[in-house]
Amino acid sequence: MTARSEQLADHIAERLEFITFLACCSALLALLCGMTGQQALAFTALNLPFGLAILLGSALLAPLAPHWRLPLTAALLLGCALTSLQLGGEWLDPVALWSLHGLLGLELLWQSRHPRARIPADEGQQLR
Repeated sequence: MTARSEQLADHIAERLEFITFLACCSALLALLCGMTGQQALAFTALNLPFGLAILLGSALLAPLAPHWRLPLTAALLLGCALTSLQLGGEWLDPVALWSLHGLLGLELLWQSRHPRARIPADEGQQLR
């Protein structure tokens, strides 16, 4: 495997790890907060699109300087949590939701502990 394909595989693996973390924590926190199995499944399904939005937002914020990226990431997490809270209805436990988004924030901090190397373009496929 070339270095470029290894970097790309690592990049995709990190994103899949984030979505898996989101799904597992959603289900676990929902059950720990006393939701039924059906509510826990609905809670997980409600949060998956917001997890994808958080991934997209964090990718858009990645080129910014850390002093801009950190507050904007916090605002992104807060916006997703508030939107989830409004969409969830009465069955949604706010403690589970805020705990989940706190854990997602910690996961984003953990993933950003090392600066990512840019994935270089394959020289044979560059447009001229």
